[in-house]
Amino acid sequence: MVAIATIAAGMGQARKLKRQLPALAAAFAVALAIWAPAGGDAAATPGCPSFESQAAAQTYFVEAGGSPARSIGRLDPDRDGVACEGLGAPYQGIATLGYNKKRGFFYGVASMPPLASGKGEFACLSGNRHWPDGPRWVNVFRVKPNGDVSILGSHMASAEAKPETGRLVWKVDKPMPLPGRYYAAFEESVRTSPYGRNPCPEFRSRTVSLP
Repeated sequence: MVAIATIAAGMGQARKLKRQLPALAAAFAVALAIWAPAGGDAAATPGCPSFESQAAAQTYFVEAGGSPARSIGRLDPDRDGVACEGLGAPYQGIATLGYNKKRGFFYGVASMPPLASGKGEFACLSGNRHWPDGPRWVNVFRVKPNGDVSILGSHMASAEAKPETGRLVWKVDKPMPLPGRYYAAFEESVRTSPYGRNPCPEFRSRTVSLP
């Protein structure tokens, strides 16, 4: 009789819990909505005025997982992957890296921010370490535990500037040494002034597994 009573009590508790499940689920959903920021972004994502330059905002945006497919807070309202386009120098863009396995070449595109002057021109589309009016240089690195290795050596690739769209397009006809993790890095431009920071510093693509 004791066993039967215990079983009956357990069944009663189970029925009571079943009736409470919808309310518990709703409460959990509300708590999750409060805790989880919209779009997967941090609830305390700083706005563009919190950054001293576009490059600083871009660095934060990329490190937080931002991309054209994933906005972070209100840093990239037009969803082109370039954060805080109204901020001033220094400037950084967002770059991609791909590999054509069939034809054996690396390629990519970098989107640059507009100049803060508001004249419709884009920042840092030209310049390398030797010539301010020369092309931006890009290199490709393979990630290794003992130090990343350039697959181009000292012969970096030139990116073609697209002033009408603010993009840097490049291609390197070079077979991949080995499958692995790679990234593209745009080198900084030559300084136009001996004072202050370089307005066109280095920036990188995300590290991707290729091929």
